[in-house]
Amino acid sequence: MFGKERDKGIRLQGLTPEVVSLADVPESSIIVHDETNPVLAAMLAHMRGPDFPTPIGVLFAVERPVYDEAVHDQLGEAKRRNGDGDLERLFRRGDVWTVS
Repeated sequence: MFGKERDKGIRLQGLTPEVVSLADVPESSIIVHDETNPVLAAMLAHMRGPDFPTPIGVLFAVERPVYDEAVHDQLGEAKRRNGDGDLERLFRRGDVWTVS
């Protein structure tokens, strides 16, 4: 709901959002934002005035690992499976040759 008097809302007419007066439609037909729904977040992100309100706040939020934590976890798992590693051994394994 929005507006100076909080008397407007947005509902879906098919797949198209439309601004409606709360006096004309039941409150149950108004969209309630769900920040875990990427479709609603995209719809809000594409709303433009003057017909629609400017969306402010969290449009989409999802719990995911933080990048650096995921990298450290991945490195830790690789060390547990393969040991600390030996660069010299890596360079000399398999087919090697000497350049003179």
